[in-house]
Amino acid sequence: MRTTAPLHGMYHLVMLTLDTDIVIFGGGIAGLWTLHHLRHLGYAALLLENGQLGDGQTLRSQGIIHGGMKYALSGILNAEAEAIAGMPERWRRALRGEGDIDLSGVRVLCDHHYMWSQSSLASRLTTFFGSKMLRGRIAQVHGDERPEALRDRAFKGSVYRLDDIVVDTHSLIETLAQRQKNHIYQISHHNCRIEADDQHRTRAIFITAAGTEPLRIHPRVVILAAGAGNRELLDDIGLTQQRMQLRPLHMVLMKHPQLPPLYAHCVGTSSKPRITITTHTTAAGETVWYLGGELAESGVERDARLQIDVAQREIHELFPWIDVRGAHWSTLRVDRAEPQQEQLVKPDHAYASWVGNNIICWPTKLALAPNLAEQISALLKEHQIEPLTPPPSPLPLPFPEIATPIWDRREPI
Repeated sequence: MRTTAPLHGMYHLVMLTLDTDIVIFGGGIAGLWTLHHLRHLGYAALLLENGQLGDGQTLRSQGIIHGGMKYALSGILNAEAEAIAGMPERWRRALRGEGDIDLSGVRVLCDHHYMWSQSSLASRLTTFFGSKMLRGRIAQVHGDERPEALRDRAFKGSVYRLDDIVVDTHSLIETLAQRQKNHIYQISHHNCRIEADDQHRTRAIFITAAGTEPLRIHPRVVILAAGAGNRELLDDIGLTQQRMQLRPLHMVLMKHPQLPPLYAHCVGTSSKPRITITTHTTAAGETVWYLGGELAESGVERDARLQIDVAQREIHELFPWIDVRGAHWSTLRVDRAEPQQEQLVKPDHAYASWVGNNIICWPTKLALAPNLAEQISALLKEHQIEPLTPPPSPLPLPFPEIATPIWDRREPI
């Protein structure tokens, strides 16, 4: 790290100057996984976070690492389903501590996700899962093999076990962040400025944190992995032609002490799961069902009270044997940030694009973070960016906080 002292009036302003291979903006799953991947490849890389780590889409996701079965309910394994098919096994290797990313400290909530249907739709599910193309990727379960919530005698549907897993997203962020703690730094919109030329190449990043000398970073490549925050970063660099879309969800949270653990999709009449349920535990030991699926997608047009009313009817119809009287209900609106598509359809793959010396990226799904990191390293190789810079000394900037899980926040959700 170099020190320069340009003259400003009668004073000399000391400025620390740092050369590095890679600067990543954004401390969600995309940025943190990419940081690990690139440092494993030998790049001098650091990550800058404007807020709290994971406090975007990552900690608002359900933590499902799925293999695309929920995208194939139309009876066809489409491009979206195929793109994500290998992700559960990729994550399982990382959770075992194998490969370039070690997630052995991450808490796994459920080793298998499930899919079920009511009795009136059981034949549809049986026909779909009985196809040759799906053999080996699912298995029907009966009796005590089923999740506790679906063992009641009143349940007459069918249940299938998927190869998907569910992880605790807070544990995921914490594990990734702590293992790269010396390369992750807190900034703010007010103390960070990006300098780009007319070819949209990022020349320097200036940081003026209170109580420290001004810092100038010269990156060879900048990676924009800030989710919805990419919009402001794109404006700063002048990349106005790169468009982003936000696809909203209206999630529902149900807190009740007697809820059994459940991690499953319910199949309805459409090509999307009628409801997707994951189970989480608050710091106080309370059980929360986090409800997504078609309920959350169609619920974007409903206010919180109406969305809760719809969710209550769904739970009563699907689980009449579970007493949820006295449950605490709340809702959470989530915006999924993605590259812009025609008619706001969701992308099939993770997205990474090279412009100037910047890589603009969105994972589009939690499960595709490994795929995104590999796309980024392939772009670096394509543009002949090899690791050159020695590892930088620690910067005089604080480590950002890890965001609180949404079920432990005191403010209204």
